[in-house]
Amino acid sequence: MNERPPHVRSDTHAPVLVVADDLTGANAAAAGFARAGLRAVTVRAAPSEELVGEFAERFDVLVFSTDSRHCPPEEAAARISAVVHGSWPAALVCDRVDSTLRGNIGASAAAALRAVRERSGRRTVALCAPAHPAAGRHTVEGTQLLDGTRLEETELARDPRTPVTTSDVATLLRTQADLRVAWLPLSAVTGEPARLRALVAGHLDAGTDVLIADALTEDHLARAAWAAVAAGGADTVWVGVDPGPGSVALARALGITGRAGGAPVLAVSGSTTALTRAQLARLRAEQPVTVVRPVPARGAHLVPERGGVRATARGAVPDAEATARVLGEALGTAGPGEVVLLATVLESTDVAEYGPEESAALPVALARAARRAMERCAVEGLYATGGDVSAALFAELGADGLDVADEVVPLAVAGTFVGGPWAGLPVVTKGGLVGDAGTAAVCVEHLRQAASAARRQVHTVRTAVPRGWFDAAGAGAGPGAGAGVGDGDGAGGTGSTGRTGSTGDRGARTADHEEGTARTRTRRKP
Repeated sequence: MNERPPHVRSDTHAPVLVVADDLTGANAAAAGFARAGLRAVTVRAAPSEELVGEFAERFDVLVFSTDSRHCPPEEAAARISAVVHGSWPAALVCDRVDSTLRGNIGASAAAALRAVRERSGRRTVALCAPAHPAAGRHTVEGTQLLDGTRLEETELARDPRTPVTTSDVATLLRTQADLRVAWLPLSAVTGEPARLRALVAGHLDAGTDVLIADALTEDHLARAAWAAVAAGGADTVWVGVDPGPGSVALARALGITGRAGGAPVLAVSGSTTALTRAQLARLRAEQPVTVVRPVPARGAHLVPERGGVRATARGAVPDAEATARVLGEALGTAGPGEVVLLATVLESTDVAEYGPEESAALPVALARAARRAMERCAVEGLYATGGDVSAALFAELGADGLDVADEVVPLAVAGTFVGGPWAGLPVVTKGGLVGDAGTAAVCVEHLRQAASAARRQVHTVRTAVPRGWFDAAGAGAGPGAGAGVGDGDGAGGTGSTGRTGSTGDRGARTADHEEGTARTRTRRKP
């Protein structure tokens, strides 16, 4: 079900809000959204309003753990309500429940529905799709199965804190809340989409609060989510009640996508070798590349170039400040993953004779221009070809070292900066005589993949709980609350703190226009 209902828009900037009842479940839900291409952060306790705002700017999905699985139902309800009210607005609210249905699923679902209804002022309905097919959790005839067995026939029935006495999802929901529950059977979920949509519409017309969806596969979850969104139209706000995959499907059906991920890759070449020229020519032929040529110092004799591009005068060290302005403009207009190439030599006619002083000053000027541009605009990776340029970039960018990960090809080393303002930035360095004609393209693709992996990384942030978040329930969760008890769903661990430096918000993506003829753009050939 890849078609999006026609009324759905995907340009919302509000985050998805997931409220989980324990930390491992929160991490697992965040990982699911991260795999779907959205950047997710897990939060162990309710943060301040300022921190919520910061997270909303940096992440697509905010996942809170309330540590409420073993709380009394009214306390669990108060906690989820506080998080929703304190974190609004949201593109989608998800009540993340245990995949084996332990805890306060009725109380939390009712609280999430009520809070979203109060904040949105619109009809609010929950899609409860508790299947987690990849983990062996399936829903058939409204019954939750663990590896094909009813929950009450497994060891869950003897859980010392939250024993499961029934596998009937509707019964578990109604035990703690007065909810009008309807069911989407597997025969409807796997049938004609139009009939499934009509079935959902009928339940909505009847005033249903929660729709339980049968599912054996991820595709079944997608079908149920699409039908719900299509039938509900623009007047219905949906809330996900599930272990994670159902809410991911619901987000997709709603057209919620991550922000335009990433930033350009910056390539800096100070090498004059024929091999480097061949590598850059292949890169420009195969990938979207914006070429920036160093801007000559004032008074230097300019060498004309095809297309009106001005190159550095032969034997002249470029003007670092002027080059930085042009480079910053190029980075500011390049799309995510595109390449901005700062190169001294592209053709054999560019090769010039330099004296010892100019030879030493040239890589420093290129590195300084790169730094000034990177202070204005984010980059998601840095490719440096030429030993002198690589060393100058390390010094100019204040890196203490390189956390080496691998060789992309022999003698082309990949890693991330250690220390300095660009710590964590993916980097590939190589000499001018390393590799073959395709090496530059391979190195740039490696940087893209490294940056993409960093964006998908799930971060966990431990914060103190301000007064008032959980006070209504008398819980006073306190700093670091929410560790909870693992439920078998968790992603494990608490992740890392902070953010990756590869796409840091380092300054506005603007630059003064100068020497506009000093850059050209090439696109992939058909």
